[in-house]
Amino acid sequence: MANIEKVFIKNFKSYKSYTLSLDCKFKHIIVHGYNGVGKTNLLDGISYFSNSKGLRGSSLEEILPKDKLNEENTQLEIKIRSLNKIYNLSLEIINEDNQLKKKIFFDQKKTSLSQIKNYIKIIWLTPYMDKIMYEGQTLKRNFVDKMIAQNDSYFNKILLSLRKDVTERLNILKNSKDDKWLNLIEKKIANNSFEIFDIRRKYSEKLNFIINTQLNKFKKIRIEYKNKLFSNLQNKERLINLFLEELKNNRKLDEITKRSNFSINTDEINIIDNDNNINIESCSTGEQKSSLLTIILANCWKLKNDNQEFILLLDEATSHIDAMNFKKLFDEVDKFDTQIWYTGTHRNLFQVIENKAFFIHLQ
Repeated sequence: MANIEKVFIKNFKSYKSYTLSLDCKFKHIIVHGYNGVGKTNLLDGISYFSNSKGLRGSSLEEILPKDKLNEENTQLEIKIRSLNKIYNLSLEIINEDNQLKKKIFFDQKKTSLSQIKNYIKIIWLTPYMDKIMYEGQTLKRNFVDKMIAQNDSYFNKILLSLRKDVTERLNILKNSKDDKWLNLIEKKIANNSFEIFDIRRKYSEKLNFIINTQLNKFKKIRIEYKNKLFSNLQNKERLINLFLEELKNNRKLDEITKRSNFSINTDEINIIDNDNNINIESCSTGEQKSSLLTIILANCWKLKNDNQEFILLLDEATSHIDAMNFKKLFDEVDKFDTQIWYTGTHRNLFQVIENKAFFIHLQ
């Protein structure tokens, strides 16, 4: 079981200095208090050890308190116990020559987020994420891609490589137009695109299977990918040649528009309500929230099934499920046998786990 034993925050958003020690016999951590006291900021600080912009997508300028912007550094520190080992993670944001820079350390040695994910993953669900279900393709694709990248280091590697190659190709089109170099770059792009299309579909199939077999008490949905260029990925060689042809045919257009008109973004992702067989975008707000919760829980189950350590953050947990069904959520996440953080305005929102949780009252 993974758990955070200690948190230290200095000059982070609403926090000037804050230290928190946790009783590790409790795996459920409740942070409660009125709006504006820093509940979400506490979870946000923890999330920076999994995502470069945290759970709110903040820039470095938004992290530092405005009155401290040019005075003191921001520090985040967490002590984690995982697989009977203690890990000390720290993050520092400093102002060097009027530029904000971030440094991450693992047991006092400089590291990267990708390295930290080899030991512990941090998953979250927040009200801010609700728009994923209704605001178009880009948000949905990026959301699922981030889940996959957190689980699969190879996917993350080829995703980064692809972005670099696409940028390089556009520079070649703009400047040298070196045909030999373009052919080499486009071959890499075509191969990596196929890999990404393939991994996306296999990952969604695994989540769909978990939803159907392990999440019987939650909304039944399925994740589907479609692409106008192909119906399946069975013939790898033919599809890579097709992608190469697309890239070559679009060279002039790409140069003019300054973007790649063939890309992994040609994938259309749909979340389907199984009961009614309709796109979740056509469902009610409540059903969309329930669908998002289902996906997060399925992803947690996949991590657990793969024996990967993670911590789950549920900001304003009851916003995704009504009070009557909160016990259903608690019973499910309790099976993960890991530390789960919840936030809410009042302690009485968590009466169903009153005797099983460690409560933190922020004022």
